[in-house]
Amino acid sequence: MTPRHRAEARSVSDYWKHPWSRRRFVGAAAAGGAGLAGLALVGCGGDEKSSDKKAPAATQKPAAPAAATKAPASTRRVGGTLKFPMVGLSSGDPPTLYPFENLTYLAQIPSAYHYGRLLRSKAGPDISPTDFTALEGDLAQSWQQPDGTTYVFTLKPNIKFHNKAPLNGRAATARDWMQSYEAFLGKSQNGNKWKSLVAKAEAPDDKTIKITLVNPFAPFLTSHASTPEGPWFIPVETISNNQVLKDPVGTGPYVFAQYDTGVAIRWDRNKEYYDSDRPNYDRVEASLFNDSQRVIAALQAGDLDLSGLSGAVYNDAKAKLNPKGQQFFEQTVVVGGFYFNFDNKPWQDKRVRQALSMAMDRAGLDKVLDQTAKGDWFSHISPAMAPYYMSPRDNQKEFGPNAALFQKNIAEAKKLLAAAGVPTPFKFKIVANVDRYGPVAKQSWELIQSVIKEAGFEGELQFMEYAAYIQSIFVGKIPPDSVGLGPLIGSARDPDDYFYTLYDTSAPRHNWGGTPIPEQPQLEAAFKKSRTILDLKERVAFVKDIQRDMAESMLIVPYIAGAGFSYAQPWIENLYWKGGYGYIVEAFAKSQFTEERLKKG
Repeated sequence: MTPRHRAEARSVSDYWKHPWSRRRFVGAAAAGGAGLAGLALVGCGGDEKSSDKKAPAATQKPAAPAAATKAPASTRRVGGTLKFPMVGLSSGDPPTLYPFENLTYLAQIPSAYHYGRLLRSKAGPDISPTDFTALEGDLAQSWQQPDGTTYVFTLKPNIKFHNKAPLNGRAATARDWMQSYEAFLGKSQNGNKWKSLVAKAEAPDDKTIKITLVNPFAPFLTSHASTPEGPWFIPVETISNNQVLKDPVGTGPYVFAQYDTGVAIRWDRNKEYYDSDRPNYDRVEASLFNDSQRVIAALQAGDLDLSGLSGAVYNDAKAKLNPKGQQFFEQTVVVGGFYFNFDNKPWQDKRVRQALSMAMDRAGLDKVLDQTAKGDWFSHISPAMAPYYMSPRDNQKEFGPNAALFQKNIAEAKKLLAAAGVPTPFKFKIVANVDRYGPVAKQSWELIQSVIKEAGFEGELQFMEYAAYIQSIFVGKIPPDSVGLGPLIGSARDPDDYFYTLYDTSAPRHNWGGTPIPEQPQLEAAFKKSRTILDLKERVAFVKDIQRDMAESMLIVPYIAGAGFSYAQPWIENLYWKGGYGYIVEAFAKSQFTEERLKKG
């Protein structure tokens, strides 16, 4: 149904009278915590001509940083090997290392080590881990926005490809970036989001990239130019010879060294990196195991320097780990839940999906799976999306009558099933993954399976191997007797990322299958309209209306949004946690070992 809020977009000329709305369009995101209980998965600043200064917030300040780091060191220290599980408790082997052809976080996250992007998020003591609106240049030295649809990026003068074949350290140009961008559009399912918004990209000279949008879109810098799920700068020479699959070459802070299947991926410091103040570690070693007890034991022994963990193991970790270490908490960005093929009866009937939502004991799940007590519940976007997010748990009055659809109500769930003509127990299969998402995910899926039985939902869990799962269930190819269950997106930065990736029919990777539900045209009209609203207050109100309407349609049935929880040893300085797939050049950018730690070798 159409959102009740009828805000109209301001004209472009009126929009430019309010520079705050284009400078810092707040749309926080993170992927350091994912799934139910923080399973670790997975404004431009300055004036309109440059990105050197942090812009003022629009109508709401980002949440305060979740945890303080040690005071900044007075002296830069270079050296040592930083060791951590690549994606915390969801680590595992990537199918390949080519992010354009692999949606999996296991291919996207390593890209930040060896590739670059136009912009990146800032990290610091006064910036929340889930504030992605404070930006700085990655490949770009500066950028301008001469009008409502045009962005001009000037590249840094000293960008070089890594000194390994076939690039051998040659200078990287804007024309190289254009070739990489065309490959992204042609090969990546994530390219559809760019195609729907970008009218033209061009390189007027070797140091300039000009991007023209179809229509003004305020969050472009946040949702597109700095996304770690977009056009990484990948030299096409490595694409054409398939080197990109297993031996990547880029311009990033680290040079790919080795992938030891089932063990670790290793990178060496790029000594010719275009930002001379980073990185500091001589080597990073990302292990690929995901068992929580093994990770905690390795942290306890000092064999790991840091890790993403989970709210489900918070009490155990807190009891065992060095209390002088650093704890980081963040609202997870990774929306997840039950998702469906709507050609499969009876899931095309929204009363059945509503009943499933009311069968889920989210308050009970909170107690077991989020021991941090810092999380919330998903609507159809994440709590990390301040100020757009609206909590169906804590803001029920604002959310309106549809907040009741998120509350446990077994009697009402049974009534809805009966009205839909569904006999109970209703038997079906729940297809999920654990070989990559890990043991904590398995605990979560089993707990959900258990709690929905009370209302008559008798789901049989079936665990599918990850590669098959991603290529079928994850993109809505769900068998007639089954539903999908799991996390659905890893690095959203704005509500638009959810709307045009998970839910819109035009998205190649949308996570539902079959014939669209009757409400789909109205929802998609609302998604499209949300892109045209340039005033922040109006867009926030409109996105909240979308959440209310999506609660009634239950396009997916979301579960809880347990807080992300991560830990770093006391011998790491200047670490300011950052969620998202690009954290290696953000959270770790200027972190370093203490002098005492470096002396140990």
